[in-house]
Amino acid sequence: MKKKIFAVAAAGAMTAATAVPALALENEFHGMFRVFGTISNYGSTNASGSTIAGVLTPDLSSDAPTRGYMEQRARLMYIAKANDDLKLVTHFEIDSRWGDNAYNSNNTTRNNGGAIGADQTNLETKNVYLDFNIPSTPLNFKVGIQPWVDSYGGILVNADMAGALATAKYAGFTNSLGWFRFNEDAGSLPGKATRDFMILDTKYNLSKDIRIGGSYYLLTDDRAASDNTYTHMIGVNADMKFDPVTVGAFGMYQFGDTPSTVNSDLSAFLVGTTAKAKVGIGTVKLAALYVSGEQNANTDSSAFQPINSESSFYAADMQIMLRNKWNVNNDRSLVQNISNFYGAFVGYDANITDKLFANVNAGFGFAAQTAGKGTAAEPDSSYRGTELNAEVGYKLFDNMTVMAQGAYFILGDFYQKTKGGVDNNLDDPYQARLMVNYAF
Repeated sequence: MKKKIFAVAAAGAMTAATAVPALALENEFHGMFRVFGTISNYGSTNASGSTIAGVLTPDLSSDAPTRGYMEQRARLMYIAKANDDLKLVTHFEIDSRWGDNAYNSNNTTRNNGGAIGADQTNLETKNVYLDFNIPSTPLNFKVGIQPWVDSYGGILVNADMAGALATAKYAGFTNSLGWFRFNEDAGSLPGKATRDFMILDTKYNLSKDIRIGGSYYLLTDDRAASDNTYTHMIGVNADMKFDPVTVGAFGMYQFGDTPSTVNSDLSAFLVGTTAKAKVGIGTVKLAALYVSGEQNANTDSSAFQPINSESSFYAADMQIMLRNKWNVNNDRSLVQNISNFYGAFVGYDANITDKLFANVNAGFGFAAQTAGKGTAAEPDSSYRGTELNAEVGYKLFDNMTVMAQGAYFILGDFYQKTKGGVDNNLDDPYQARLMVNYAF
């Protein structure tokens, strides 16, 4: 009898001990659902396209047919919050194009399940990381697969990545130190052949209206084809508010080894600026950007090196020329990885009523360098073209918006003509969208 009493008491104690943290846990659920229809005469499958003027370009052609498709994306976030200093963040994504695949018929890739029958294995892990503060210190740590964007508009990298990031805020400073592992060679021992990214970021508030910053990033690659390359990046940035104008400026210099390329030295840079001002019922936006390109075809490189396909500059608010903020899977901008590019952008965001809004934007793009210099294949101009786009949206509910978008890109002679007199006669790309976006 005593043994039974002790066993029951022990079981009760264990149940109580495990129930306390469960009862104290705060569960948060967030997410979004987006569905839109697109009509367009250009585009490409993931990573494919045409090589025009020496660069990979989404499929442009003469007599380009108009196509229409529907895409949807759901993002689901669950946060397990133990207290104000400790939480686990998880973030998942489900993408599909209507009519793509069903019944797990393409289980080697993601972004499927929109064909009749559905039933596709299609749940992507975007983020899983622990977010915690060290009590009585200004230190915060994020450890795991997490989102991270550089301090330069996302031009270098804007992606989800696995690593550890420590941030300290004190006396007007915000300092960050991080390490991320990008890749390992398939088939190698874990940690044997890797591509790693280290960051050191600092920002300082000179006043409530002026903040300055500096960065040092290091990309190392000792995978089989890279023979230990080291790419260094040094940058400076600033954000300043002169009511009613807000101005941003930034610049970065890359040197050392060209990433993943043996015996190749790198010397490349980017500079940019943004500005916003409240005017009338909306905001005027300005932006300018210069990202260096390849000056000659020797073993060394002067072309800025973004991180794979994770480059963006959303401040431009382009839909065709540069990666757009609403992209899902079938979007491919004319300049997908931002390098060998300079341009200027202007736009206006109008709040017509508390529910109705609209914006218009124009962008003018150029190539910093042209391929095939001195030959008949050299593009006739560095002018890539001009984009005009617009968007109108209505908040049907506080957390649901319906939007109509349209964009047209006037191709320049960088794409259309060569010094040798060849005329590609490509159709100007365009697209139109109708979108429903729900966030919770």
